Amino acid sequence: MKIKVKVFATLRKYAADESSGEQELELAEGATVGEALAELKIPEEEVAFVFVNSTRKKLDEVLAEGDELGVFPPIAGG
Repeated sequence: MKIKVKVFATLRKYAADESSGEQELELAEGATVGEALAELKIPEEEVAFVFVNSTRKKLDEVLAEGDELGVFPPIAGG
């Protein structure tokens, strides 16, 4: 199955297109968010939030064809 992935801020270095942070990913049916992160080689400890189709999810969420996965690092500010 194919999903769309968008990684943000410091996690863009893991995307195929670092400038946009976007890419398509081919995964096996029944793959989870955690497996998608592993495929992208994104360490789980660098991830604060994940969204599937604009809804916050956990790493064990099963993905489906055409899902859009957003991955955010911890954010600090002043």
